[in-house]
Amino acid sequence: MKFAIDDGSTNVKISWIENDKVHCVTSPNSFRKDWKSAALINGKKIFNYQIGSTKYTFDATSDRALSTTHVAYQYDDLNLLSVHHALLQTGVSPCPVSILVTLPITEYYNADDCQKNEANIARKKENLLREISLNKGELFEIVDVEVLPESLPAVLTTLVDSGINAFTKSLVIDVGGTTLDMGVIVGEFDDVSSVYGNATIGVSMVTDAARKALAAADSDASYLVANELIKHRHDREFACEVINDLSKVDWVLECIENKIQELGNAIAYEAKTFMRNPNRVYLVGGGAMLIEEAVHAVYPSLGEKIVLLEQPQEALSREICCYHAA
Repeated sequence: MKFAIDDGSTNVKISWIENDKVHCVTSPNSFRKDWKSAALINGKKIFNYQIGSTKYTFDATSDRALSTTHVAYQYDDLNLLSVHHALLQTGVSPCPVSILVTLPITEYYNADDCQKNEANIARKKENLLREISLNKGELFEIVDVEVLPESLPAVLTTLVDSGINAFTKSLVIDVGGTTLDMGVIVGEFDDVSSVYGNATIGVSMVTDAARKALAAADSDASYLVANELIKHRHDREFACEVINDLSKVDWVLECIENKIQELGNAIAYEAKTFMRNPNRVYLVGGGAMLIEEAVHAVYPSLGEKIVLLEQPQEALSREICCYHAA
């Protein structure tokens, strides 16, 4: 089988075609070292992995969850773990598979000449072909790895169906957990005129602020729980379940909102510097909804030509699946 995988630092988005239908699953990254005991968890699947001599487990709520919000994640144990864990969430029986995975633009292309960084691509492939085992379980066997650049393929269908002319310049802004990727596409994908990436701007800015605020409110949390609070920040009931010190609920939520605004302003500045006057803007990635307002503010004349893709987090894996994994 063939799977298209956008293996981001916060979530792995995986798509595949079965019975002529595209299926998509989002698998969050939340791993810690050592194994979890299944003794007290009847009927619940425990995912205990081993890579070399190191043991890991999937743990959604542990505040000891290992950080994946750094570029080195693309080539380390946590990336190998996240891809195999995502494959197990598909419901497909483990079998030999070919996978298409992604690298941030800053890692996929050389900064000086915009050519493929073959060394990074080879590192990514080698990492995902390494041995890994699942205690009391069976894993997929990855037999082939193809590496693609992030962000731009996510808008393929949208552009082809949009009826734009050959001179339209579309700016694609992909906001991930760790990186910001941007590219300018001419026409209906007739040409990619320029690409840009910043490995220091991503949703992790907000996640880290949320975790610090939670810790200050006696509520140490994993990256996964912090991200869930960001998603449900307008749900008071959810916030009160996550935050122990109820006197600090408003303060924690305010910290999150301030950091979201800071993230939006930073990305809007980067976008305007990279592409002053695009004809259209497309927002993709897990953080797309957080920065939509800031992008509208920096490109006020575009109005409805600023498009937040439907299900922006899964857009890249879905498009890669449709055009490469079929």
